[in-house]
Amino acid sequence: MNPQYSQAYLAAYYADYIREDLESVEQHEARRLHKSANLAFVERYVRPGRFLSIGCGDGVELDAAAERGWRVEGYDVDADTTARVARRTGATVYTGDLFELPLEDGAYDCVYLDQVLEHPRNPADYLRLCRRLVREDGAVYIGVPNIRSLSSRFKTMLGRAGLKRRHRGKHYDSWHHLFYYSPATLPRLMEQRFGFRVECVRGDPRPCLRPGALDGLRDAIVRRVPLLDSSFVILARPAR
Repeated sequence: MNPQYSQAYLAAYYADYIREDLESVEQHEARRLHKSANLAFVERYVRPGRFLSIGCGDGVELDAAAERGWRVEGYDVDADTTARVARRTGATVYTGDLFELPLEDGAYDCVYLDQVLEHPRNPADYLRLCRRLVREDGAVYIGVPNIRSLSSRFKTMLGRAGLKRRHRGKHYDSWHHLFYYSPATLPRLMEQRFGFRVECVRGDPRPCLRPGALDGLRDAIVRRVPLLDSSFVILARPAR
């Protein structure tokens, strides 16, 4: 996004970003299962240990991680929300300036950013922080929207052709997304510029909620071909 929004605009936007009152019980449970699937993917590479979620929102990923045996901590920008999450979960949940917090270098088995890196004005600083905080044998999980997915390309094509006038560009979420990533570029940058070794790039891990064999096969294909998914995830370790 160029020019970027001001910090004041973003602070006001995110103060009202998390609306737990608008979510049904079923929607909340679906999100918890989705986060648990994300963590099952992480656990292929690292055992549950100390877990830091940057951009933890309403804490559903902290709930899912704690249920799986992780020792959880979180961070988000809205002080009221983080206070509620800390009271409910009993976890340490930080707010304020992320880069001034007393976070211990090399202390975390997993640093987790799901649908976060598209939001900040300074994503490079977030990647440097992740590299500093994760253990040498730990893992960093990053999930972001896929600007090069077939779905995104098709919607862009419709907009350019004048067939999507009312909601043209809506899929970019440009009122708060500042950066856009593809599976071909972000992993390469992480390795070349930020000291990571990328272990896996794939479509967003999701729980298999439908028992049908064809649905299970379709979900498996989407996970293995990021081009087919509107989001993709990266599992990375510190480079040795």
